[in-house]
Amino acid sequence: MKPQLMIITSLCFIMLGCSSHQAKQMGIQGGSVNAYARQMSNSQLCATYLKQQPTNQTRVSLVAEWRHRKLSRAYCSEQENEWYLTKFAKWLVNEKSAEPK
Repeated sequence: MKPQLMIITSLCFIMLGCSSHQAKQMGIQGGSVNAYARQMSNSQLCATYLKQQPTNQTRVSLVAEWRHRKLSRAYCSEQENEWYLTKFAKWLVNEKSAEPK
């Protein structure tokens, strides 16, 4: 029981110390996004719009929501490379994420 607990704990710490880009490279994060474009988070919209993650939504709906939120490739890249630990810390202090430029 103890070795399993240590392995699970270490995997949790490793996950907190990586970004979503790194998680995608390791194959940890994935699967298709099955939500309407209006209901997707910015990170999900970025991944589906830039064809990094499959979705069941049409390209037209993704483009419309992308333009409505005024997202950019630079914003998506910045959000993708942010560490999970940083995102968690921002969530704890209830800090609003930077708006797309």
